[in-house]
Amino acid sequence: MNAHLHRYLVMLVGVFAFITNIAYASPREYLFKDQQVCDSQGAFCMRGTLYYKSNSRLLHLRSRVQVAPGSGLLIIRLAGTNELGHQRYAPFEVQVRGNNSEIINHKMIPDYPDVQSWSVQRVSFVPDE
Repeated sequence: MNAHLHRYLVMLVGVFAFITNIAYASPREYLFKDQQVCDSQGAFCMRGTLYYKSNSRLLHLRSRVQVAPGSGLLIIRLAGTNELGHQRYAPFEVQVRGNNSEIINHKMIPDYPDVQSWSVQRVSFVPDE
């Protein structure tokens, strides 16, 4: 194989890899980013980031518990609208131990593939019995 053909093939492979990375890279839509988020009573608070990747439909919460009354279920109610204007809701639920500084790293894919954009409607915390 001559040197010109070899360089051409190496360049072609590099361009293909670059295009493949762009095609699979999902832009992140942040629902909140490095913010303190609390339930309506202020009994449970965390600081972190929740984002959505529309290509993979993945929601990802990365946060740290700041205040908690103990263990329980964190529920982040998400709302979204599809192209036809139909409202969709998805519960993002995470069981937490309730320890201060506990790290929450949770992912989920909502049931509605037709929604490209979500927003946080409500945050609630249900303590364990």
